[in-house]
Amino acid sequence: MALNIVRLTPPLLFACALLLCGGAALAQAEPQAIGTVPPATPERLFASGFECNEAGYRDGEIPNDELVDAPNRIPNGWEVTYNGETPIVDSARIHYAGSCEGSAHVERIAGIDSVVIKARDLEWSSAPGKPFDVALYQQVNVVSGTAYSLSGWMLTLCGGSNTKPRNDCPDGYYMAKMLGVDPTGGVDMNAESVQWVENRRNFVEADGVTRVGWQNLRLGVTAQAPTITVFARIHSPFQWHGNHGFIDALSLVQAPTATLTATTPVTGSVAITLSWGGDLGPDIPLIPNSAHRLLFDIQYWHDANGRWRDVVGDVEAGETVFHAACPGSLYRFRVLPRAEQPAGSSGAWPNQRYPGVWSEPIDVFVPAPEVEAVAPAEPVDAQIFLPFVAAQRTC
Repeated sequence: MALNIVRLTPPLLFACALLLCGGAALAQAEPQAIGTVPPATPERLFASGFECNEAGYRDGEIPNDELVDAPNRIPNGWEVTYNGETPIVDSARIHYAGSCEGSAHVERIAGIDSVVIKARDLEWSSAPGKPFDVALYQQVNVVSGTAYSLSGWMLTLCGGSNTKPRNDCPDGYYMAKMLGVDPTGGVDMNAESVQWVENRRNFVEADGVTRVGWQNLRLGVTAQAPTITVFARIHSPFQWHGNHGFIDALSLVQAPTATLTATTPVTGSVAITLSWGGDLGPDIPLIPNSAHRLLFDIQYWHDANGRWRDVVGDVEAGETVFHAACPGSLYRFRVLPRAEQPAGSSGAWPNQRYPGVWSEPIDVFVPAPEVEAVAPAEPVDAQIFLPFVAAQRTC
């Protein structure tokens, strides 16, 4: 499909217009009084909460003679890019409550608003829920070579929320929630340089009762240019009635960092002492009510395994002793930091998780044990049975 990129005029705030479009989706957000302005944060994104009563929205009509229900509003500070035909993109509050001041419930994870993205002919035609693939994107000035962490929230409703049972999304169908970062600053969401994280969970489980709700997506990326591009994308590849989704509460901060040291064992020993620690970075401690703490994952690589394996995970700063199973060979170690709030804490809302990036691997050679010279034994004729043993990679 052709990639279409819409570059609109500079953001202009305008009065919220009346637009009555269907019933609100399944309630799942934390309540907040309308008109409440959240406290300032060290946020690097503009209009990261998509609030109609703050940065606002602008006219986002995208010409298409065959579609009368064109996209309505685009959040100021953001642009739209899409594959194929455009879905409906709008302020959730204006779309469902009739205006920015409307008091009806709308889906959001924080504040009073979010972005709603709806399939064409959602319910009311012979071919409802047309496929779509659309992303909001924003370019951000950064420091090249520095790691940044993106966290955000999305909700997708395959089959909508008014069906009985609530989830009639066919087996094998899905809507993909995706966050991405292009560390080179490009605006093509199909470019190989974009790094993505994806979540396909529906708003309820297959039983139609157990709620899944809003999902947190996050990734860490090292900037490769003075500008990086953030993408918030919903891809609905299957035609099905009721398909729509919501995007809210994106957050971009300088990522947490980690350091790792590894001692080279002396001859005759296979013990490698690993020590790690890190820092939350300059942005995360400034988040109001933040209860974020540093956690780490440590992995090792050996060529016999051909993949990274866990040493320890979900741990605070500390150390451990790793015993190498294959002396006389090279091991590599790396660490990943992440900032998370403890479960049940009354910290910042929404509960953003901020991963860093994997450290550069540390190489450690484990020496082979010394072998004492032994006089050769007298040859003896004997039959030895050697059973076949499948290759085991245990290094």
